[in-house]
Amino acid sequence: MEKEKIFGWAGTIIRVDLTREKIVKQPLPKELAMNFLGGAGINAKILYDEVGPEIDPFDPENRLIFGTGPLTGTMIPTSARYTVTAKGAFTFAFADSNSGGHFGPELKFAGYDHIIFQGRATNPVYLWIDDDKVELRDASKIWGKDVFQSDDILKEEIGDPDIKIALIGPAGENLVRDAAIMNDRARAAGWGGVGAVMGSKKLKAIAVRGTKGVQVAHPDKIEDLFQKCVEMMKGSAKYKWYSYYGKPWLTWLRNEKQKSNPTKNFNLPRVPASEFPKVDHEAFAKHIVRWKGCFNCQMHCGHVLRGLAGPFKDVVGEGYEYNQMIDGYMMGIFDLNFVLKWAVETNRLGIDCDGPAYAIAWAMELWERGLISEKDTDGIKLEWGNQEAALAMLNKIVYREGFGDLLAEGTRLAARKFGKGTEKFAHQVKGGRIEIDPRTGWATALSHATSTRGSDHLKGMPLSNAYGKWYGVEYNYADDSSTEHKPEAVIFFENMNAVIDSLTVCKNVTWTQSEDSFGLPEFAEWMYAVTGYEYTPEQLLRIGERIYNVERAFNSKCGLTRDDDTFPEKFFTEPIESKIKCLDRETFEKLKDRYYMLRGWDVKTGHPTKAKLEELGLSDIASDLVKRGIIQG
Repeated sequence: MEKEKIFGWAGTIIRVDLTREKIVKQPLPKELAMNFLGGAGINAKILYDEVGPEIDPFDPENRLIFGTGPLTGTMIPTSARYTVTAKGAFTFAFADSNSGGHFGPELKFAGYDHIIFQGRATNPVYLWIDDDKVELRDASKIWGKDVFQSDDILKEEIGDPDIKIALIGPAGENLVRDAAIMNDRARAAGWGGVGAVMGSKKLKAIAVRGTKGVQVAHPDKIEDLFQKCVEMMKGSAKYKWYSYYGKPWLTWLRNEKQKSNPTKNFNLPRVPASEFPKVDHEAFAKHIVRWKGCFNCQMHCGHVLRGLAGPFKDVVGEGYEYNQMIDGYMMGIFDLNFVLKWAVETNRLGIDCDGPAYAIAWAMELWERGLISEKDTDGIKLEWGNQEAALAMLNKIVYREGFGDLLAEGTRLAARKFGKGTEKFAHQVKGGRIEIDPRTGWATALSHATSTRGSDHLKGMPLSNAYGKWYGVEYNYADDSSTEHKPEAVIFFENMNAVIDSLTVCKNVTWTQSEDSFGLPEFAEWMYAVTGYEYTPEQLLRIGERIYNVERAFNSKCGLTRDDDTFPEKFFTEPIESKIKCLDRETFEKLKDRYYMLRGWDVKTGHPTKAKLEELGLSDIASDLVKRGIIQG
């Protein structure tokens, strides 16, 4: 790409070889940008092309790829996102994670679309980007420091409190498999253990100062679109919920409407009625000090919160969402003051909030069943609801001490190592924790099973009626008891969400959450105004399909098959209060058959076929999988 002829994209990729201490700037290829957009899409293609199945997540030759999109840093609302991609620390296959805040736009303002890291530094380093100046610097003084300390020290060292920093904490340094990459102190690229991959490379941080801005093709159209978008956002049915409560309002939806909130390691279908008023969205709202948003977002779904009672009274923090509330439920802790403390500590230590909570919940069930005791847990009583024990074990996980060293591996690997029948209680898909109970309904189950990064609601779970709106069919996402249109809806959302993560904007204001918000027609408008290129909505959806096939192909290359698209036995045999009660295996497998057929994938293996890959312009990937004997030629 010639910089002077492009808009939206910055036009430059930074490559950093940490082993050789070499930094190279490369032009962003036009064909790559046109076919994969940016962010998650371009990241996925780079990962496929450069990382083989023999590469371990902590191998120096694994890649750690940061990516912004053509819309990042523009006046398009919620254009704050960036994606980090790598071979995942606990899936040993595809992993990506998305974060908001201000780091992504700052990287674009400095003139860069992507950063690709490979190799491993001899000593801890950080990357300093100051517009055209890009250099590796010694990070010895902050190695071992937590996220908050490191953020403060770097800003003081550089002499600018306004620089934007993405960094790891002790969890990443110690290769804890759920380690996150943090930015803005409380924003996290938390999924997939990308923070652990960063730590394996001895890379502590990326600090950025950008002053160039983003050049757009049609500034006049951008101004008109901005006003239109803000009005549309505020008119959305879910705006009042997200702009006031943020994601914590989902606790009510899950608990009271869908009859499912993961509680006590899925041993309870939802929070008991006697406890729920203490930990619902209304209780959460009492802790709000003020609202906070990402770059150019009028939704402001983030909050600064304060503890109100008990040992955590007057604790102040942010980055506290639905997930942290579920973390409390999973450990049998029904106290939002604790949840705030949990959020602050996981942010400070640089670990995804859910990972240690789910690992501790697994251990608490083992404790209850008599499969572990104080002899195993370093004297810590891992009883349901024990707040002090949960925080003590969190610290042990982050620093890989004693029993915490086992839990730092995540439940799948921990259960394999510990044995003694504990695998039965380690609930995971492809090594990734299960965040929403698949017994809620069929679209929930299918989307969580087929997600390319483990059980996950952000890849393809239908949370609105957008599929029905787009194709003109009767579809009610709230009724997940019927199997009708479920594979079609999941595929639609998987493809659309791939577009969203590649543009990149926030899912909370799109069809992902509400059919009366931004969707494919708006994305096409935005792309024309920003880049000058005319994409139709159908073309964008096709690009999303291409991206999702690349992710799936990477997993195929790493040895995953349709057999990995499933759940532990518990979810097929133990009923809950939802309409479907529990998963019927025959129905579930038939849904998978139809999903693979509609995808154009091999129904027997779940692999993308040569014909489908070639149809999507991925002949190089098709040839590679044929040569490896994974698909038929």
